[in-house]
Amino acid sequence: MPVLSGHTEDFLKDCLLLRWFLVSILSLTVLLLALFGAGWIWIDHKDLAAFATAKLERKLDRPVHIGALHIHPGTWLTIEADDVSVANIASGTRPQMMTLGHLGAQVRLTSLIWGPPETRNIVISKFSGLFERTPAHLPNWRFGPHQNDPRPPLTPEQQAKADAPPDLHSAPGLRNVTILDSDVTYRSANGASYKATLGKVELASTSDTSPLTMTLSGAYNGTPIAISAEMEPIRDLRKTPQRPYGTKAHVTSGDMTSDFTGTLTDPTNFDGVEGHTTVTTPTSDTLFNVAGIKGDHAPVKLTLSGDFSHSGNDWHFRKANGTIQTSTMEDGDFTLVEGSHGKPDDVTAKIGFGRLDINGLMPILAPPGAKGSKKSPSTLHADLLLLTPPDPDPLVHFDLAARQLVYNRLDFANLKIQAAQIPNRIDIPVLRLGYVGASLSANGHIEADGKSSSRIAAELALTHGDIDRLRRVAGLAPVPVNGSLSFRIIASANNVHTLNEAMSRADLTAAVSMEKGEIAREIVEAASMDLRLLFRHAKGVTPITCLLGVLQMHQGIGVVVPLRLRTGAGTIAAKADFDLNRRWLDLVFASRPFSTSFFALDVPIRVSGRFDAPVLSLARWSKEGRNMLADSNEVTNLPPALQGFAASNACARPTR
Repeated sequence: MPVLSGHTEDFLKDCLLLRWFLVSILSLTVLLLALFGAGWIWIDHKDLAAFATAKLERKLDRPVHIGALHIHPGTWLTIEADDVSVANIASGTRPQMMTLGHLGAQVRLTSLIWGPPETRNIVISKFSGLFERTPAHLPNWRFGPHQNDPRPPLTPEQQAKADAPPDLHSAPGLRNVTILDSDVTYRSANGASYKATLGKVELASTSDTSPLTMTLSGAYNGTPIAISAEMEPIRDLRKTPQRPYGTKAHVTSGDMTSDFTGTLTDPTNFDGVEGHTTVTTPTSDTLFNVAGIKGDHAPVKLTLSGDFSHSGNDWHFRKANGTIQTSTMEDGDFTLVEGSHGKPDDVTAKIGFGRLDINGLMPILAPPGAKGSKKSPSTLHADLLLLTPPDPDPLVHFDLAARQLVYNRLDFANLKIQAAQIPNRIDIPVLRLGYVGASLSANGHIEADGKSSSRIAAELALTHGDIDRLRRVAGLAPVPVNGSLSFRIIASANNVHTLNEAMSRADLTAAVSMEKGEIAREIVEAASMDLRLLFRHAKGVTPITCLLGVLQMHQGIGVVVPLRLRTGAGTIAAKADFDLNRRWLDLVFASRPFSTSFFALDVPIRVSGRFDAPVLSLARWSKEGRNMLADSNEVTNLPPALQGFAASNACARPTR
């Protein structure tokens, strides 16, 4: 028998070893394939609900129910889940925080290895999510073993991390998604609910590099709404927040349409928003419904556009312009800062109007039960509610200007008003406007006066009030006096509900002054019963040295005393009683002795009757006239705020 050489023997040993290795690898491969096939078949038929339920309950520390969960392997991994629910916190308003009727989705198997995931045929139906804060401000979306424990305030670093936009670099590709018969509700700690109903939502894209489109039909708090949007590709979505994500959206609801073109840095939370938006509606029915204003309101035609932004708790609408009914907004800047930890929201508005027509805005501002209908908004009588809620939400600060202001039959110019609403009070530090050539400025406040009424206090000043223009506005007969008046007024009203009610029931103390003017000479001579009028007709005018009147009025009924007029031809003292409700006055005036000429009889005159048709008589012919004459030279005590104004007038000193 031949003897093998050492090299040949080693070669044979290597061949046997290689054969054994190949057989072992093949056997192992066959075994793995068999196990994989068995596992594939097992997974394809196994209900994984119990396994997933246990995992989620440990993770969330909440009861979880999954009716069925199946995973079907393949090139596209198919996931099917039915009857899923996650329990709410113990103090929640319903037993389940979330419920889901059915979820179906397919994920490309290789994308789970190489990423990012690619999905298709996603169907979500009958999802209902309730995200709420309890009256103790406990959020129900906090999970884990200590979810109900009070938590200390976050450090600035923790808050910044919590507020940071999510990382979307692994956002899945969405070929087609359908959401059916679903809803999402947010409920605040004070019980206000905001419900978005998703009747049908569809998202689609042909690839991660093609635009992502969305259509939505649903409702917000019961108001139907439809949205169509075209967004940048998902590839660009994954670059947020470093690169803003572009979006165009068109919204319709009833007769309202709105368009938005802009970008978002946190699309999943509608945050980091910057863009231009427009809103158009011929009736504003949708806006009334969304705001919770029910009932039969007259239509409000609205067209607005501006730059919209949202970041964190801050919402802004800048460079707003357009029309609201017959009012024209030229520039508006609105800021809303959401309150935190139970604090109210804060709204700041700076608005510039070309024309501000309060009459046309009454469908928005009218108190409940006001007259008017959708067919006849002009029948509304403009009146503003004076509301001072104890816990206003939001707090409002506004700065408003208008070149023209229309309120009932009044037409003002160059309005400027600043106001702030705080608990139980509205402060108005600045109010300026022009009226028939006069300049009016005021400040004041409105405070709660009981549960449903208010009390007001105000100080007003009017300058450059032309006598002839003012008397025409008041409906008075012509007067032979020219010049401009200045007024200082202190006003208050208690237990009132509306602006018109406050104006009609206000208590006023006022002083009126004239430093320059003129009066017909024949009036002074007639008031003094100058005998020369028997032989001649006085012509021309005489300068007014000073004029001073002091008014006290309660709910439209008042008295003016003293009322003094000093001229080079004589001094006249007067007293007037009036009733604005009846448009009636009773005026007694007389020239003062030693101020008129030698020929003056100084006989007092009385003018009494309606504003537009007074009757002239001799004052001493009646007891009322004689009593008024006795009062005509009295000095009235004025509040400190008016004393300086009156004291500077030469007519403040009593006449002889």
